[in-house]
Amino acid sequence: MRKKKERPTKEKIRVMVVDDHALLREVLRKLINLQSDLEVVAEANGGRAALQLLQQTNPDVVLMDGSMPEMNGIEATSRLRKLQPDIKIIALTLYEQTMYLEEMVAMGASGFVLKTAEPTNLLEAIRTIAAGGTYFDPAIPQRSAPTAAAASNREELTADELKVAKRLANGQTSAEIAASLGLNIPAVEAHRSAALKKLGLSSRAGLVRVAAQRHWLDS
Repeated sequence: MRKKKERPTKEKIRVMVVDDHALLREVLRKLINLQSDLEVVAEANGGRAALQLLQQTNPDVVLMDGSMPEMNGIEATSRLRKLQPDIKIIALTLYEQTMYLEEMVAMGASGFVLKTAEPTNLLEAIRTIAAGGTYFDPAIPQRSAPTAAAASNREELTADELKVAKRLANGQTSAEIAASLGLNIPAVEAHRSAALKKLGLSSRAGLVRVAAQRHWLDS
């Protein structure tokens, strides 16, 4: 009797949860592990523990608390991205702690979600960001929006400035951009500075907002 070929099983999205509150980690673990396409492969009670677990567990997506003792989410995000540049990070925050979010995005986070958000928001964020997109919780006011809107009326970018800006908004480092465009790093930095100046921006976080409005992300 001929055996039926087994369909290849789609690999699950591997998630690390980083938060200093054990109860929240437990809630997130149970929620995520109920999904057929997601699994929690590691839990860390702080940034230092996350750094130690990164190489051992190789997660695709990290849920990162913004406010933690010893090493906050901003520093932890920066360090994780240096160790593994392609890691996807989602900032987790309480509404009153949203001051961390812009800085975490600037350090390489691909989006943010409120801890009190509906479970469907968090799951959508994980899947969207794992696929290379960005996700900004709609419940959090977009403080950079007025600046981004005003930027649409400013001087247009040159072709090279636009290429650099798009890649920067998508999370690439200056070295990665230089390699992909065949430029040296000083040239990339010059295009980056010129693009931010023309757009009236001062950080990568603001650039991500503009990029989302102009549909530059992953384009």
